[in-house]
Amino acid sequence: MGKRHNAKHNKPKKPFLQRWLPWKGDSKGQVILKIATLLMLVVFLGSAGYLVNELVILPAQTDMVMDEIQEIYYDLSSSEESSKEEGTQSETESTQSKEEEPELTDEQVRAQIKKLQEINPDIIGWIRIPNTVIDYPVLQSSENDPEYYLYRNYKKGSTQYGSIFLQSGTAIDGSDQDLVLYGHSMNDGRMFASLLRFGELDVYKQSPVITFNTAEGGGKWKIISVFKTNTDESQGKPFPYTYSHFNSDSSYLNFIYQARQRSIINTGVDFNENDTVITLSTCSYEFDGFRTVVVARKVREGEDPSVDTSKAVYNPDVVYPQCWYDRYGGSMPQWPETFEEALEQGKIDWYTPVDE
Repeated sequence: MGKRHNAKHNKPKKPFLQRWLPWKGDSKGQVILKIATLLMLVVFLGSAGYLVNELVILPAQTDMVMDEIQEIYYDLSSSEESSKEEGTQSETESTQSKEEEPELTDEQVRAQIKKLQEINPDIIGWIRIPNTVIDYPVLQSSENDPEYYLYRNYKKGSTQYGSIFLQSGTAIDGSDQDLVLYGHSMNDGRMFASLLRFGELDVYKQSPVITFNTAEGGGKWKIISVFKTNTDESQGKPFPYTYSHFNSDSSYLNFIYQARQRSIINTGVDFNENDTVITLSTCSYEFDGFRTVVVARKVREGEDPSVDTSKAVYNPDVVYPQCWYDRYGGSMPQWPETFEEALEQGKIDWYTPVDE
């Protein structure tokens, strides 16, 4: 018995490769088992590599690239702010952080954006929404390639995160009344993903004002509408929210009227035909092809840039695409056909005539 026991344990081990790879002398069952094991190992390693790349490497690369431009932008902001002040300050007092956005004149903002354009002339501005991660340069490509920055960063490098970009062909000099900005809503919360929660009253109240500075000067923008809309005609008639130029005050006011009908929140911020708006658009996931859209109007000259968020309430008659009611029940609220009819019927409390 002892000799057989020792012989069993003294049997030479197979070489490593022979144990894992199909080998001469293996039975059919052993060959199948080894092949299946190798396939599972390849799938596991491939999946692990993909997850590490998607969840660790790509976000880290994106953050590194974005940190570079943010550091430049805020260093320029700090320098511009410091140049306005007389006397000496400590380094702590003179350094502006991202959380302490300096107040700059239009001239200083233009100089600031011009410096960024030395890095890439397609940088036309900077957008920041407090209490979110949205703190990015805004780019604009030519009409020949309007989605150039959909999957490119400001360095023109390929990235699934893309950039925040202004609709091509849109002028920022005031001749276009609606500046449409696009950005991805990434699953990790980067880019425009924060917009998906702006239909929640508490989230809106934390960030009712957007900063959007451009090569034309600085600007604060008060949110007037947050809505969900479709792009697929089979889900109902899409709302064409990407118009940038309007031929008359009536067409412009009717556009805003449609946007405010659809707003999940009544923000209490007034509006008139002389106002300019920015429209932030990102992919939403309630239905295929859905979008979450945030519309904000520019703070007027001499106007208090703060917002009384106590006036904000959920819209009891919010208009959703037809597919929303098909899935969740209910029916689409009935509003007067036009802005003018609604105003005459006293159903609009947000319009402030220009002469007031």
